[in-house]
Amino acid sequence: MPRNGSAGAGATSRRRSIPASNRVRPPGFGRGATMRGATMTDLLLDARGLTKRFGDNVVLRDVDLSVAPGEVHAIVGENGAGKSTLIKILGGVHRADGGSMRLEGREISLSSPQAALDHGIVVIHQELSLAPHLTTVENIFLGHFLRNAFGMLDHRRMRARTDELLKRLSIDIDPTIPVGRLSIAQQQMIEIAKAISVRAKLLILDEPTAVLDANRVDTLFELIGRLKSEGIGVVFISHHLEEIFRIADRVTVLRDGSRTGTEPVRDVDHDWLVSRMIGREFESYTSKQRQRGEVVLELEGLSSEGAFEAISLQVRAGEIVGLAGLIGAGRTEVAQAIFGVRKHSGGTMRLNGAAVRLSGPRAATRRGIAYVSEDRKAFGLLPNRPVRENMTISNLARFTSFGVLRLSRERAFVREQIEELDIRLSGMQATISTLSGGNQQKALLGRALAGRPKVLIFDEPTRGVDIGAKREIYRFIEDLAEEGAAILVISSEMEEVIRLSDRIIVMRSGRVAAELQRAEASEETIMRAATMA
Repeated sequence: MPRNGSAGAGATSRRRSIPASNRVRPPGFGRGATMRGATMTDLLLDARGLTKRFGDNVVLRDVDLSVAPGEVHAIVGENGAGKSTLIKILGGVHRADGGSMRLEGREISLSSPQAALDHGIVVIHQELSLAPHLTTVENIFLGHFLRNAFGMLDHRRMRARTDELLKRLSIDIDPTIPVGRLSIAQQQMIEIAKAISVRAKLLILDEPTAVLDANRVDTLFELIGRLKSEGIGVVFISHHLEEIFRIADRVTVLRDGSRTGTEPVRDVDHDWLVSRMIGREFESYTSKQRQRGEVVLELEGLSSEGAFEAISLQVRAGEIVGLAGLIGAGRTEVAQAIFGVRKHSGGTMRLNGAAVRLSGPRAATRRGIAYVSEDRKAFGLLPNRPVRENMTISNLARFTSFGVLRLSRERAFVREQIEELDIRLSGMQATISTLSGGNQQKALLGRALAGRPKVLIFDEPTRGVDIGAKREIYRFIEDLAEEGAAILVISSEMEEVIRLSDRIIVMRSGRVAAELQRAEASEETIMRAATMA
């Protein structure tokens, strides 16, 4: 809690001890948007009164933000709070309608992302921007290729520099293969390596840990610690509040486009952050005990060459089974096999006791299986189409009579899901890419219900969503289980999988390493099973 007691009622003070190696704190930290006693030339970035309007809608209102050299300044807030707009102003995508920005004491005006890059400001967005058909080397140096004395591309020097960057990030990959063949986690780390390669002064990380397992998060934070020691400033956006206490020096909270607080992290606690984010005290979430029915989904010795081997599990009606493990353990591949995206080379899958072999996702949908992918950008969204179409595209047969799409029936379903899931949007015809990440995810959850599924697979269901949307998604999943659905949840967040699951299947290296009942599951037991032979 701040020392002046400005936290919401009932908040309690909990100091967090952060190793000195991870906290390179410039002197003079104080309350407000800048450091007490600091001059503008002491700051790397000093943004004052940033305001942005889209038509009559004010999405950012008089926001201050400062970053000192060697400081990590976290920004938190619910989806729609203004974080993305602020990032886009700092990165040159949007021009502010009011306010000013200074970099190293000199006023700057950013007219484009290239202008921001020229000033040493690099943004790594939540949605990856790599060219999937190019190699790691080509992606890292895209736009700033190294050349030799004759003006030719210096492939040897770029490869050597890439090898050095990957070694610093502890990424063990072949940098000559297309990045589209790499995992999402590996692609995220390559984005960070790309930013480092241009010698950034200010690095803006938007949800950088959303697809990283615990080991990769440690690697990233170690790298951030080194960047801080070199005087590089970092703006860190995350929905994982525990990360704020671990890595940040100061934190700014946004709500409804306005700044509701800026404090040194050492002076605040979880309750203070949440109350400033949502404007009220936050009721803790407790998972329910559920009645379980007959086995709906059963895998017996299911295998897919090169991905997983001899997977056996059961999911009953009204049950939530968590699938845990480190990234690369084979969890998503199992989900894809259940949904017919990936062929399995051995074993049996049964639905309601009958053996099935699905030819593809359409056959899985007809059988009552729904799958929400971990990567909504690549495998979920039709980004330039309306929300209405995104929510019904995979199950149009439900809204069709004699080959004709019944728009009234379709709209009634979409309207019901928008209300049920509290999707915040201007209307069902709004382009889905204009929605916040949490509302996009809710729309995909609504789509999953269009086929009236009996089996639902949620792969990283709360990736990149804020704490409020996360609780809503938890309730949504639990309500489905209460109604008798058999649910498989894949999550890299151990707290999440423990909260939701009746049982937890832990995978390691493509195999089942352990099966844990809720009562015996803890972060320690899951990590032990996921990492130890």
